[in-house]
Amino acid sequence: MKKKIITSCILSFLLLMQTFIASSQQSEPIPWNQFKGFYRNGVASGNTLAEKIPENGPKMLWKKKTGSAFSEITIMGNQIYTMLSEKTDSVSGLEFAVAFDAKTGNEIWKTLIDSIFIDVDGWGDGPRSTPAIGQDFVYSFSGRGKLTATSKTDGKIAWQVDFVKEFGSTIPRWGFANSPLLIGDLVVMEAGGSENRAFIAFDAKTGKVVWAKGKGNSTYNSPSVANIDGETQIIFANGIYLYSFNAQGDTLWTLKTPIGNPTALPLVFDSNKVFISAIRNTGFIVAEFNKNGAKELINGTAMKNDYSTSVYYDGYIYGFNVAALTCISATTGEKKWTKRGFGKGSLILVDDKLLVLSDQGKIIQVKATPDAYTEQGSFQAIEGKSWTAPSFSDGKVYVRNLTEMACFDLN
Repeated sequence: MKKKIITSCILSFLLLMQTFIASSQQSEPIPWNQFKGFYRNGVASGNTLAEKIPENGPKMLWKKKTGSAFSEITIMGNQIYTMLSEKTDSVSGLEFAVAFDAKTGNEIWKTLIDSIFIDVDGWGDGPRSTPAIGQDFVYSFSGRGKLTATSKTDGKIAWQVDFVKEFGSTIPRWGFANSPLLIGDLVVMEAGGSENRAFIAFDAKTGKVVWAKGKGNSTYNSPSVANIDGETQIIFANGIYLYSFNAQGDTLWTLKTPIGNPTALPLVFDSNKVFISAIRNTGFIVAEFNKNGAKELINGTAMKNDYSTSVYYDGYIYGFNVAALTCISATTGEKKWTKRGFGKGSLILVDDKLLVLSDQGKIIQVKATPDAYTEQGSFQAIEGKSWTAPSFSDGKVYVRNLTEMACFDLN
């Protein structure tokens, strides 16, 4: 039975990849259906973007108030999904998974997932994780550690797993923040559980554990995915190690690094390389991997990502070195340029352009080139502290923060 499930997962994933690769070649947008997009790399594949943002700003399609959360917005067809919270008093409240109409911003359904996570340091309450959109369900993860599958159409709960109760996971100081990874018929998570249950794959339809592996604490990182010679690699950054598993849960390789507990997602590029970075450590490394092992290629201090994940384009990595937008060579680590003024912002890549969101809600379009910082327009999208990265699909950018969310037509 287990072999049938694993084979189904691999075939489903490969078929899905082939479908979206074909779509990309036809310049059709690939759905932004999970954290950092379909390929988990912050790239809006198959999309194009105008050369400049109009001086008076783009057309705003809608804007609305929303409850506190750091969850990104995911997009599939005419619906978007995210998470939010509602406080009942200063120390209690509720967390929800929510679906909205992508064209109007009108709420379609809202489902109670868990009690609210309250941030003791005052950074912001509510969910941290970004929901993933599967074939039938939306998968969300609460700040207190409940993984929930809800129907895409009406929000009805299909199954729910409490990581603290089921796996002995410990709630991190700033809440559970890792986001579900979809691989075929699997939902893959960092769980930080006891008894070799640091990393767990669930059956997407039932929520049953397919495999559980490894030792490690609950951190703020999410898994990435790669494909080498037709084999899926699921890559976790936990503690000072990178771990790679195949879809069956077999360990492919482990790499000790000088980077400890990064928050930014491991960035896979060139099919067989991964970039990891953290603010309180060496800075960054680039490692090369295959089916059997991995080795460090370069390291440096020119990029120190905090919570914002970098993006890769045409030989260069763009990201936030603490609070400075920076471009470095992916081959040598050499800094090519830097630009301040955006705070601890975030960014994604659309076409050959960066869409940067400042930590105060301003969107800046920047040409993705190592030659020099080249701005192509900007506008104020939302107001207040904005630590959640933008999402993009079909010419439209979606942004949110702790109090509001909005959609703008950039084409």
